[in-house]
Amino acid sequence: MSDPISKALAEAEKLVATLKNIKTNPTPAEHLALLKQTDNVRAQLEEPYDTVTRWAESIAVTAALSTLTQIGAFGKLPMEGSISAKDLAAVVNVDVSVITRAMRVILVNGIATETAPDEYQQNMLSMVLQPQALGAFFSLCMDFNRTWVKLPEYLKTHSPADLYNSKKSPFAFAAGKEGLTYYEVLNEDEEQRVIWNNTLQQMEKNMPILGMFPFATLKEQVEKEPERPFIVDIGSGKGQAMLAIETECPKYFGAQVILQDLPIVIKTLGVEDLPGITPTVHDIFTPQPVKSLYPSPDTGGKTNLIVDAHVYFLRRLLHDFYIPVCIEILRNVVPAMGPDSRLIICDMLVPEKVEVGGPMELYWLDFSLLTISGREKTLKEFNEMFDEVGLELIKVYPSGIGSTVMLETRLKKL
Repeated sequence: MSDPISKALAEAEKLVATLKNIKTNPTPAEHLALLKQTDNVRAQLEEPYDTVTRWAESIAVTAALSTLTQIGAFGKLPMEGSISAKDLAAVVNVDVSVITRAMRVILVNGIATETAPDEYQQNMLSMVLQPQALGAFFSLCMDFNRTWVKLPEYLKTHSPADLYNSKKSPFAFAAGKEGLTYYEVLNEDEEQRVIWNNTLQQMEKNMPILGMFPFATLKEQVEKEPERPFIVDIGSGKGQAMLAIETECPKYFGAQVILQDLPIVIKTLGVEDLPGITPTVHDIFTPQPVKSLYPSPDTGGKTNLIVDAHVYFLRRLLHDFYIPVCIEILRNVVPAMGPDSRLIICDMLVPEKVEVGGPMELYWLDFSLLTISGREKTLKEFNEMFDEVGLELIKVYPSGIGSTVMLETRLKKL
């Protein structure tokens, strides 16, 4: 069975068998596995020209959708009735041919509906791709696309060492903001920062929270010392991880949960949206404030009731930085840990060798991180960082989706 048709048929039969045995509502892992099996069928039939054409088509779709979104046309498509290309062009002040040609590219891919020649209306997919929904993710991807276009120019005009300078990143170069870090550029535009935070929430399917470290097993330990915070979520974003963990740890076993992030993030959080959670402002490049304070002669033996946490949690954070910066971040956390505190890191692990046709999300995300002075890391690199800061790896907890893991670490035993 060496010919493409026979190979495709074999893969198709595997797909059909899986579909027959799958549940009505597949899990995220099962869903991704089905898409992978579907890709396997096409891979047996696709020739090199087909592959290049598919890439070109994807580029055209993203370019057309980005153009329509940024000129304001995409958001003007009505849910009921329709709008003509001529009227849409007049509303956003562009030539009508821009509208008709860009719309054709997205319409052929099922985005929006053509109710009559050059008459348009929203459909379910176009609604999902609006900026307030999955369009936030798409917008962030387009930011990286613009940077990738500039990457060859950056590499020709910068030294290899510049890549590791967070204030000379390709992203800052492409934005005309060299001298600022990626996050400093991001924080200049509050609307863009909100889009960034919304994007993180959209990516939960590719980077899960539950099903790795068993937070519920800490119940006895937390209830024994409820004065200690259960979890300090460092660089927490909008608290989505803690809300998920609460489903397995009701009311956080009676202990406090603390979110830590920059003011631009914390000020967007409403107390009513985060029951049982305390949002606080913290800069990861300063010492961790949630730690044990022991009585001092200078205070007459008194101290505030601040104690180390059961768990310090870093999720989707260390991959934003190169190893020397990660070590600096870890060194700000480690001194705050108590003898039985855990530091849990949730990130993706880069395997030793690339699997052809394997999961792609790790690699496109890592190529994105290249532009902002970040990098996904191998297990060996994590262990080297842990050893440098006085931590030891206790266990790796894989997820059922992609390359995401949780790494459980504790203070190294003397």
